[in-house]
Amino acid sequence: MRNQAIRLAVVSMLIPLFACVEQDEDKPTTDDLAAAKQNILATAPTPRYAVGADLDGKVAYLGLDVEPLPAEPGKDLKLTHYWKVVSPPGEGWKTFTHVEGPGKQNYINADHAPVQGKYPIGAWKAGEIIRDIHTVRMPGNWSYPVVEVYVGLWRGAQRMPVKSGAHDSEGRVLAASIPVRAVNAAEPRRRYLARLATKAPRLDGKLDDEVWAAAPSTGWFVNTLTGAAVGQRTEAKLLWDKKYLYVGFDNADTDVWTDLTKRDDKLWTEEADEIMIDADGNGRTYVELQVAPNGNVFDTYLPERRKYEDSINPKLKPFSWNSKLIAKVHVDGTLNKRDDQDKGWTAELAIPLEDVKGMDEASTVKLPPSPGDVWRINMYRMDQPKGKPQQAAGWSPPMVGDFHALDRFGELVFADADGKLPAPPPLPSLSKALAGKLAARVGSAPAPVATPDRKVPAAAKRGEASGPGDKK
Repeated sequence: MRNQAIRLAVVSMLIPLFACVEQDEDKPTTDDLAAAKQNILATAPTPRYAVGADLDGKVAYLGLDVEPLPAEPGKDLKLTHYWKVVSPPGEGWKTFTHVEGPGKQNYINADHAPVQGKYPIGAWKAGEIIRDIHTVRMPGNWSYPVVEVYVGLWRGAQRMPVKSGAHDSEGRVLAASIPVRAVNAAEPRRRYLARLATKAPRLDGKLDDEVWAAAPSTGWFVNTLTGAAVGQRTEAKLLWDKKYLYVGFDNADTDVWTDLTKRDDKLWTEEADEIMIDADGNGRTYVELQVAPNGNVFDTYLPERRKYEDSINPKLKPFSWNSKLIAKVHVDGTLNKRDDQDKGWTAELAIPLEDVKGMDEASTVKLPPSPGDVWRINMYRMDQPKGKPQQAAGWSPPMVGDFHALDRFGELVFADADGKLPAPPPLPSLSKALAGKLAARVGSAPAPVATPDRKVPAAAKRGEASGPGDKK
C-alpha cells in the first residue's frame, strides 16, 4: 500500500507538467517592465484571426496574427497573440499554446512565458492589451492541410474556464486553423475545354438553359493558399461563340450579401466572383472582371502584373477602363438579410471577345478564336459568411497570397460544339531516298518525324477540366 501511495503521489505531481510546460515564477525586473511596455498596446488590434474569447470574465483572448501565411513545413511559424485584461487574474497563472494537426496529430507544446518572459500574468493590470510574440518550428514532415493553434491560461492542475468563444472540451481556446502549404505543390496546369455554343444562353443569371446543362463543370474551386477543400462550394462553366465568352458561376452560400453598389468598388473585399484573362498568354497583359451578388461590376486592364491604367496614361486612374461586360445574377435566398439562411447565388457573364484585349491596341490575340486555340485564365470566389473571416477559393490555386500569380493561371481551350478538338495534322512523308539514308545511319527503320508544335495535345480530355485568398 505504501508503494502504491508513492506512485499515486508521483503521478499527481506529473499531471500538470505533462499538460503544460512549467514557466519561471520570477517577478519582472525594472528592465523587464520597460521592455514589456513596447508590447502593451494603446488601441485594440485587428488580428487576422479574430477570436474574442472570454476566460472567466478576467481575460479576453482577442485573436492571433500569423506569419508566414500559409504556414510552411520545416520553417518557423511566427505567432502574435493579443490578450486584454479585464481584471487582474492573480498570481500563479500562466499562458499555454498548443500547436497540432486535426485530431491532436503531431501535437507540439509551445508553452512560454508572455512577452519573452518579461511580463508574467501576475503583473498584468486591468485594461491592458498585451501583445505576445513567439515562434514555433513546423515539422518538416507535416502532412496536414491545416495547423490548429489552441491557447489558454493554466495554474497547477486547472485551466481557466472559457465562458465564450470557440473552444474545445479541454478548456482550450481555438485561436486559429491555419492553412499549410503543401510540400509538393507542383501539379499539372489546370485545363478546361469550353464548348462552342450553337445557341447563346439566355442571360438571366439562372444557368438553367439547356446549353449550360450540357457544359462540363470545372469542379469545385479550392483553397487558394493550399489547394485544400473549402467550406462552401463554388464551380464554374464556360461557353463561347463568335461574339462572347460566357462564364457561369454557381456558388453555395448561406449568407449572400454585399454593401458595394458603385462600379469598380473593391468587390474583392466582400463577396464576389472573378475571372482574369491573359488571352495572348504572354504572362504580362491581362484583364480582370468581377461581379458581386447584387450584379455590381468591377473591371480593369493591367498592362503588367498589378499595374493599372494610370501606368499607361497618367491622366487615367486605376480601374478607368470599362468593359462591355454583361453580368446577371440570381440569388437563391434574400440578399443582405444577414440573419436568415440562404442557399446560394449564381452569376452569368457574357464577355465580348474584344474586351480581352483591354487597352492593348497592338494585341496579337486572334478573334474570334478557333477550336484548338488556348487562352490563359484563372477564376476566383470571395466569400464572407456573417461572423467569419473572408474565405478565398480558386479554380487554379496560386498557392501564395496573391491572385495575380500569372504563372499559376490555367488553360482555357476552345473546343467545338461537341467538346472535340481538331485532329492533329498528318505526319510529313519521307522520300524513299531519305528514308533509306536514315535507315542506314541508325541501322534500323526510318526514325519518325516529330509532329509540328500544336497548341493543345491531341490526347487532351474531352469536355472536362483536368484538375479538381491575400488579394489586393
